[in-house]
Amino acid sequence: MADDAEPAGDPGSRAPGDRAPAPLLILAHGDSWERRFQVTSLAASAAAAGQPVDVALFFRALAAWVGNRWDLPEPDPPVTLDRLDALDLPPLSSMLAPGRERGLVRLYACSASTRILGLGAATVQEAVDAVVGWPSFHRMVRRAERVVTL
Repeated sequence: MADDAEPAGDPGSRAPGDRAPAPLLILAHGDSWERRFQVTSLAASAAAAGQPVDVALFFRALAAWVGNRWDLPEPDPPVTLDRLDALDLPPLSSMLAPGRERGLVRLYACSASTRILGLGAATVQEAVDAVVGWPSFHRMVRRAERVVTL
């Protein structure tokens, strides 16, 4: 889909599931576990409070989500698998699952990032709620009450 195409359920107008644009928009581009934890925690907290949130995935954040690496910690301390297990912290993706199941957390992939990274379009589409371009992201930013970049 071209960056300027209007996808069905364009998030800038009507979102998938006929939900209005979310008041909270998180622009996620970083790949570190700490950034993924912040994105996840903020989105899951908003959803737990009943607030819709849209998460836009770009570059390394998109690659981590699509490549099933969202839950993986950095190989170096202090955040290691052993440390996370000792803290009984659930996988990050499972923290997002309740909000996604209730339609409160929506994940969007950047179409340009998808192409630049050479990610398979079908694989990306299966992993997110929609693949959209910058015109749609621009509308989402304009309509969100709060925008957070991580």
